[in-house]
Amino acid sequence: MIKKIFKYGAIAMVCLIVVTLSAALLYRKYLQHKVSGSRAITSPNGIDSLEAVRIGGIEQWIEVRGQNVNNPILLFIHGGPGVAFIAMGSTFQDPWEKYFTVVEWDQRGAGKTYESNDKEVQRQTMNLAQMEQDTVEVASYLRTRFKREKIFVVGHSWGSMLGLWLAHEHPEMIYAFVGTGQAVSMQQNEDAGYAIVLQTARSHNNEQAIKELESVAPYPPAIPDMNKMGTVRDWESKLLGPPPSETSFTNVKRILETVISAPEYSIADDVGWVRGQMFSLEVMMPQMMEFDLTQLGPEFREPLFFFEGRMDPYCPGSAVAEYLETIRAPLKEIVWFENSGHFPFYEEKRKFTDELVQRVLPLAGNSRAAK
Repeated sequence: MIKKIFKYGAIAMVCLIVVTLSAALLYRKYLQHKVSGSRAITSPNGIDSLEAVRIGGIEQWIEVRGQNVNNPILLFIHGGPGVAFIAMGSTFQDPWEKYFTVVEWDQRGAGKTYESNDKEVQRQTMNLAQMEQDTVEVASYLRTRFKREKIFVVGHSWGSMLGLWLAHEHPEMIYAFVGTGQAVSMQQNEDAGYAIVLQTARSHNNEQAIKELESVAPYPPAIPDMNKMGTVRDWESKLLGPPPSETSFTNVKRILETVISAPEYSIADDVGWVRGQMFSLEVMMPQMMEFDLTQLGPEFREPLFFFEGRMDPYCPGSAVAEYLETIRAPLKEIVWFENSGHFPFYEEKRKFTDELVQRVLPLAGNSRAAK
């Protein structure tokens, strides 16, 4: 009798697990269908493509979306490293697609690209020189595929470093560069951020913040320490960034809901989205601390824009403003987003779109795809 009870209990438990998983998968499919329908490109000249392209010896994933494929190309270079944005574009880029053909690229070690390639090959090839070369190859691929002389580039955080490097080294490829959450020198950035957050903690008499921040000194450490960086990032977010909310870009629940409902991603890609971030930080952080764009020199040959959140807790706007004074370009502007932190393209979506359209888009002139 007891054996029968255990037997039927085990069967019931298995059935419950199967039903629960099936329901979760069906709900995920429903969410993906809903997102896909709301973002459908229906215009005659529109484009909505997702494909793996051979970049830097591996298959890297690129999504291309826009209401008119003849519009100027805008390549968005995501940050992190490892925070892939193919799954995140739905949260901010749809308004851009009326004016630009927008390209999201999951970089080496990130998102679909991380999940689709051998992990050890990515570990062995993931370095600053290769990431720079990948960026060049992606830009070249887009120019060739769409028969364009130049494209626009928007770089965010870590991606802003790759983008600004591209702007300096390959001005022939781009109309203009837009940096947002711009980082210039990781060492200087960490120095400035730590000084600002510690000063803020002291001015607010926040004893817990002071104690924890002073405990990681000297900061940044000579050898990158993710625990110390996590402590500083946590207090930067609490003391310097916009007030937290369920709709904020960094809200974990909202992020996971966005990723699992992304029609571009499989379940394996969802897992890869998370694992890729940990992988990329582990591999790249020691090298990133040596990345210093001030060493490139002050001369740029195309327009530069910096769309900066006034409350950015991670890449202080003061560092960007100081850097802007040291460089020369045909046009250089810093545009402040007073109600934003590190993600102005999400936190002030309408203004970000308006600034792109009013300041940046005209620089393409009457350019269209070659016939």
